[in-house]
Amino acid sequence: MTYPAAALCGLGLLAAQYMVGRGAFQFLPLPAFFVVALAAVFGMAAAFQKHPALPRAGCVVSALALAAWVAVPLFAESWLWVEGGVLRVTLAAAIVYALVAFVIVPNGPRMVLTAILLAGAAIQAGLGIHQYMNPDVKLHLGWISELCPERMEGHAFRARGFYYNANHLAWLLNGAGAFALALGAWGRLGPWMRALMLYLAAMFFASGILTQSRGGLLGAAAALAVFMLCSCSILFHGAWGRRGRVLGTVGLSLLICAGAAWFAFSSSDLAQFRFLMLPEESYRPAVWQSALRQWQLEPLFGTGPGTFTNLVRTLRLRSEELDDIFAHNDWVQGLAELGLVGAGLGLCAIVLHLATGWRAFGSEIRHRMATGRQPTSLRAAFQLGAMCSLAAFAVHSFFDFNMQVPANLLLLAACMGILASPNRDHAEKAAAVWGIRVCVVLIAGLGVLLAGMSQRVLTAERAWIDADNAFRSGAMEEALNHARRGVESNAQHARLHETAGRSALTLAKKLQSGGPERAELLEGAAKSFSVSSSLDPGDAWQLVLLGHTRDNAKPSPADDALFFEAIERAPNFALPYEYFALHLEVTGRKEAAERLYALALAFPGTTFSRERLEALRQAP
Repeated sequence: MTYPAAALCGLGLLAAQYMVGRGAFQFLPLPAFFVVALAAVFGMAAAFQKHPALPRAGCVVSALALAAWVAVPLFAESWLWVEGGVLRVTLAAAIVYALVAFVIVPNGPRMVLTAILLAGAAIQAGLGIHQYMNPDVKLHLGWISELCPERMEGHAFRARGFYYNANHLAWLLNGAGAFALALGAWGRLGPWMRALMLYLAAMFFASGILTQSRGGLLGAAAALAVFMLCSCSILFHGAWGRRGRVLGTVGLSLLICAGAAWFAFSSSDLAQFRFLMLPEESYRPAVWQSALRQWQLEPLFGTGPGTFTNLVRTLRLRSEELDDIFAHNDWVQGLAELGLVGAGLGLCAIVLHLATGWRAFGSEIRHRMATGRQPTSLRAAFQLGAMCSLAAFAVHSFFDFNMQVPANLLLLAACMGILASPNRDHAEKAAAVWGIRVCVVLIAGLGVLLAGMSQRVLTAERAWIDADNAFRSGAMEEALNHARRGVESNAQHARLHETAGRSALTLAKKLQSGGPERAELLEGAAKSFSVSSSLDPGDAWQLVLLGHTRDNAKPSPADDALFFEAIERAPNFALPYEYFALHLEVTGRKEAAERLYALALAFPGTTFSRERLEALRQAP
């Protein structure tokens, strides 16, 4: 009855992995959201079950409380670019979690979901191996390569699959490897199927090594540690038999993974450099410190989802040269943006789900032994695979930002949904049955809401990608047309206004001064940057671009305030300083401009300050 929902849910997760090669573009996960929404509608078939399975109330409450903490404040800002994207992905993750916890509960549908995920992971692992062995070959990945041509190269000399970032592929491979290993060792499957699962587990973990993700390797170690801990605890309770031979096979697989790790390390200069320089890496800890300074602004409730990018620019130190939009640590960034309340809810949810999985795995195996049956169970294997995956994800998140990538967040939600509903206790009372039916209907309602929200922004988000691609390729008129089309669909899209302004400004610079067309383009660019700045009030670059546009139209000292505010928003980066210096230069204050160019050279990110400073010093 729930097989279509399981198949659609699995296909939605695969669509997210294919489409979200680059998580910064809000259009890319929208097709996956439509598939997930359709799965939620098909999940209404579970409302007709006479005795539906009961999920663990504590797990469900903690997970949905976390989702509500993130999503509810964002509903009023769903049209905005950053806030709307966070809201949609949070809603999609909540739907996947609820689907797996309330609908995709029997072993059959869960096996369908798992098989789809393993098949998709196998394709990506094979592609990653090919990328690692042939780093100079640029693969055409179909429509996604055409949509984002300059962004699909990703990390050279590292396996990355469909992802832009190799670290994000490691997340998927660790989860797939954990489920394959659990099914091969503890699943009630035929011998050939168990052998296939163990082979897939070895392939996934070995392919994860080729991503050269250090956080991914630690996550894999955590998954294997949880697997050995759970398996040994059950073996000591008497479930030895042929399980010992299976664990011997697992040990051999681990040796194969270790051999693959040594081969990858010894044959790759990049791998040796990355691991040998690990003790000297200072970038990630520096970004973490900036995020912790952000957390101190609002320790209890946080500064809000998506605020890290802008706020951290006011908190970074002068020595931190890179302008990263993520903290490379989901836990620290979550603490900064969601506060102690949100981070506490997340930690509580993970601990409750791991504890539930531990009890369900042990009780299932002991129950089968007590009734004289073999200590093998698909139900127990799913719990063990989800536990190992969740442990890997929790550890990996200390070093990367996978939870902010839609494909990986949905996979995390699916694993937690499996742990929340072990499929043992069933609702017998009429009130409980009707309560679950109401929840199933609410899931379908959330799916319809997600589809409506995604459809509402579909045109604008696609227009922004087209405009950005045209701008990067130098087709400014085409970029301007795409941006204007998108603004007609969503007037509150900050990036569309920014791209329209950049395109108009670039076109205006190519025209002679004093012409009506140039004046019209500059007026339109100034208006676009003004609107974009009002929609994204923490972004310093919009103010810089607005001031530079006015300098091209009619320089005036009255615009000094724009640059002062931009410097206040990003005090430790060169861009506001050097454009302010250029503004001083065109308004006739050359001595002040010379001093400010010299000041800009003390900050990271300079582009033309040195050339202009030398020109001013050489001028008579």
